[in-house]
Amino acid sequence: MVLFPRYGSARRLSTYLATIVSLFAILYLIPNRKLLATRLNQSGKQLEWRIQRWNWISTSEEIFCQSAHELPRTKPPIPNMVHFVILARETKQVELSYSDFLAIKAVILRMNASEIKLHTTALNTANKWYLTIKHHITLIPIDLEEYRSPDGRPFTSICLAHQSDIIRLDILTREGGIYLDTDVFALRSFSNLLTNQRDVLMGHEGGNRYGLCNAVTIARPNSQFMELWHQSYSTFDSEQWNEHSVRMPKLLQVQHPDLICPLSPTTFFWPTWAVKHVEYMHEPITAEEKDELRENMATFGGAMYENQLAFHAVAAKDYLPLLTPEVVQEKDTRFNVLVREIASAPLP
Repeated sequence: MVLFPRYGSARRLSTYLATIVSLFAILYLIPNRKLLATRLNQSGKQLEWRIQRWNWISTSEEIFCQSAHELPRTKPPIPNMVHFVILARETKQVELSYSDFLAIKAVILRMNASEIKLHTTALNTANKWYLTIKHHITLIPIDLEEYRSPDGRPFTSICLAHQSDIIRLDILTREGGIYLDTDVFALRSFSNLLTNQRDVLMGHEGGNRYGLCNAVTIARPNSQFMELWHQSYSTFDSEQWNEHSVRMPKLLQVQHPDLICPLSPTTFFWPTWAVKHVEYMHEPITAEEKDELRENMATFGGAMYENQLAFHAVAAKDYLPLLTPEVVQEKDTRFNVLVREIASAPLP
């Protein structure tokens, strides 16, 4: 039995201890420890086990943010207007897919929106799914010449996802309302969120709450938070996938907590993009699992969880393109069961 390590081992141990002590010293001595802790939590590529780990307990602030509030007469509610952005690659038209159609139909049926705006560059208006819902939406053409990439390059040279990030930020700053990605499926009304005294609401992504995801963004027009978010694009790097769409709003929330209300991961973004979570939602389930899900949906007004308002079907590129009306009705997966009633219900 070795009671004492050799010199080399002792030296390594001393180095490890010194590093740990230094980290704790930094956390306790710098003025904004919460901001540093957030940055450390976001550093490097997010490991899936960190994203998936969660104790299923919402924070007191998340509970407050999702509760109904009474506004003073001088402060209007957030507009109950929903925005989608669909972009086409240069010289091409966008075809509305069946899953896109379902996401828009879910808003029509579940959110009682005052208006649904589909902002697009080149949508094929002869598409059968578009024709089915065209009387329920307002088509808004996007002029890409009005936009510039923050890093000085032509706007169309950055990827479509980053183009969409910038366009939605501009729309919500000017008009306010609710922005949804086309892989977000509304399950219940957002009405409680619209009377929040803070001007912006976003949902935490990941069980470790490493970011606030812009796939669902709720805002009053001309809010200070959106202006700060705009300004943050001075450091935009097109090689960084989610630096300004997920991580930056989280950092801004830490710096300016009175300007934005963060919501629980289950409100919009649970299950997550982790492979096991994607399979959990989109792979076949047993009859018992189906019954359990339907029981939860009956209890929670069509949702999987008590505080869930929508589901972001992120990272489901191997599943969503395969959806058809028949697949949704006949193949039992958690996702299909979740949207089955939306798919079969007639439009008003």
